[in-house]
Amino acid sequence: MSTDTMKPVRRLTGKHVLAMLIAFFGVVIAVNMVMLRVATRSFSGLETDSAYRAGLAYNSQIESARQQVALGWSVNAKVDGERLIIDVRDKNGIVIPDLEGDVVLAWPADRHLDRKGPIIPREGSLYEAKLDKALPPGQWDVVVTLRKNGERVFLSKNRVILN
Repeated sequence: MSTDTMKPVRRLTGKHVLAMLIAFFGVVIAVNMVMLRVATRSFSGLETDSAYRAGLAYNSQIESARQQVALGWSVNAKVDGERLIIDVRDKNGIVIPDLEGDVVLAWPADRHLDRKGPIIPREGSLYEAKLDKALPPGQWDVVVTLRKNGERVFLSKNRVILN
């Protein structure tokens, strides 16, 4: 065998090891930066804008919930295409007129998809909130707030699954 055909052996030097480490950690940092950007654009991570203010209002919310239970109202909401139809009755099944309010249809994973709108009276015993377009299928939180004479008398948050 001739020694002329053998390739010279390349030695692993400190410069090679340094270049491999810099390349490895460079890739890891670049992927982390991309994932961080995607994560913060798609989900803010906040359920409330100010946890401190929500904590201060906790006792008054408990009292409001007690008053709401004492009313014994039955509020049923149904999504029908591009509108939300709401039926409000008292504990005797009698329709409650002259209510104002608003509704929020919240997509739990992304606040950017939330839909908000006022509740308007409809013929008969129903109220209606118009949506700008039909909701895509999935899980939605329906938050209904009803007021009488400017004072909140009912608040409901329910998760619904739309097909």
